[in-house]
Amino acid sequence: MSLADAALGLILLGLSAYLLFGGADFGAGLWHLVSRRREDKAVIEHAMGPLWEANHVWLIFVMVMTWTAFPPIFADVMSAHWVPLSLAALGIVARGSTFVFSKADPGQRWYPWVFGVSSLVTPYCLGAVATVVATGGPSWLSLTGLYGGVLTTALCAYLAAVYLIWDARRLADDHASLRFRGYALLSGAAVGLFALPGAAAFGVHSPLILLSAAAGTASLVLLLRRAYLSVRVTGGLAVAAVLWGAAETAGLDLDSAAAQDPVLQVVFVALGVSALILVPSMAWLYVLFQRDEPHPH
Repeated sequence: MSLADAALGLILLGLSAYLLFGGADFGAGLWHLVSRRREDKAVIEHAMGPLWEANHVWLIFVMVMTWTAFPPIFADVMSAHWVPLSLAALGIVARGSTFVFSKADPGQRWYPWVFGVSSLVTPYCLGAVATVVATGGPSWLSLTGLYGGVLTTALCAYLAAVYLIWDARRLADDHASLRFRGYALLSGAAVGLFALPGAAAFGVHSPLILLSAAAGTASLVLLLRRAYLSVRVTGGLAVAAVLWGAAETAGLDLDSAAAQDPVLQVVFVALGVSALILVPSMAWLYVLFQRDEPHPH
């Protein structure tokens, strides 16, 4: 395996982490937008509270790795898709700001609306760009971009519903937990019916798509059996396999676009040193949050 292959693998790992954690964060914002129950919104706000800003570490990692390891690809993507990427960045800033401001000034009704709409716009734009890059589509406004944006947004909503089931249980809100279980079943079935025909239509024939379908089916079974911790694993696998399957079909010329080996070696050393600090810190943050005691009603 070349250094360029290793760099690509690290980028895909970073994208997977951002999809599984940041994507669920966006999905939680979508459910916050459509929910009419104060109890569900409280669960969502509690789940996002300690983690919403930390999740963007993975996006920063992906951008820096792509910029340093594959400068021509980074330049081409940023120049060709600066409009949707700018909209995604604006969405990240808007949703973060309104999430914070809504706590200081809960009387402003437009804060939740901007937060929810931004949670829709950001994953849609990122998904549209990623799909066009992976499939060689013409534009993020094309049918390919539309499909990728809608699928990514739906995957985020599904992940969030799966994760929020257990968060509601930790808060001793069984009614909210059952509602999120219903959301997860509906969104999971919808994603499955939408993803498989689309993958075939756009020429994504990777075996990983079949793995995603199998993990998604297992997730629906686990949801019906109320195995809420196990379904987090299979649900995450179903979503991540879509990403890796799409990346497998991308016809990127990595060797000609990769930085020189001495540059990649320096990047890997810096990454290894920073990982000694970042990875344990992030892991400890998640562990502490999951140990949070239920709030009394």
